[in-house]
Amino acid sequence: MGKILITGATGKLGGAVVRSLMHKVPASDVVALVRDASKAQWLSELGVEVRLGDYTDHDSLVTAFAGVEKIYLVSAVAFSDRVGQHRNVIQAAHAAGVRHVFYTSIQRVSDDHCPIEGVTASDLETEAMLKSSRLYYTIVRHPLYADVLPMYIGKDAPEKGFSAPAGLGRVALTNIGELAEGGATLLTQPGHENRAYLLNNGQTWSFADIAAALSRVTAKAIHYQPISIATFIATREAEGWPPHVASFIGEWYGAIERGAFDQTSRTLEELLGRKPKDLDTIVREAFKL
Repeated sequence: MGKILITGATGKLGGAVVRSLMHKVPASDVVALVRDASKAQWLSELGVEVRLGDYTDHDSLVTAFAGVEKIYLVSAVAFSDRVGQHRNVIQAAHAAGVRHVFYTSIQRVSDDHCPIEGVTASDLETEAMLKSSRLYYTIVRHPLYADVLPMYIGKDAPEKGFSAPAGLGRVALTNIGELAEGGATLLTQPGHENRAYLLNNGQTWSFADIAAALSRVTAKAIHYQPISIATFIATREAEGWPPHVASFIGEWYGAIERGAFDQTSRTLEELLGRKPKDLDTIVREAFKL
């Protein structure tokens, strides 16, 4: 097997993919792409080759991708030129002779349903670029990350309960570590060229279900109160959130309420060879209970 390069390797998802790969292939086959070498000491200590590169710097990417067979492209952050950055990665991969790019996209019920401004539309454009790039591609669609649940419902939810504009909407919360493990399995298996996979927990939960799980884990009566998006945004801004961040999270909630993420798949379970974590475990680990 040729070298596998993970972008965003000092981030939560990229770092987790690197760790999972270490259980599957020799460290000499793994390359970590980072922007800041000062944050990559732990990667070097694992025996992973660290290369510098930036999504906004095409030439740095061409150099970093030399000798690489597969790239795991962690999508760029919101509030940035995601399409331009992804285009740089794809074009640099082609120039460097990379064979196969794996891209982390967002779960969505259909291509016509793009609920999150600045995220889902750019995912669609990135997927289209990959399909016309003459590279092999694999699109790995992720759900809402279970690890960020405290940001969505508040760190004090296990004590005070929580309000949110999710209505009766359901989500397939999934742990980043398990998504990374599934991604590492895809990277190290033959095949998967020109395919798209939905990776998630295999079941969905409402926010009332999340409150019930918190009640079980804490042995307290934890309640969920549905509210409007406008109330959510106003409350978060009063707490000091930047307005654009509050509106952005409000859009996610609006998408949840409309059923944009009410979709399940057993693909992750098949890749892991076990059932993903249940809701009680998810909330216990997210809130460190």
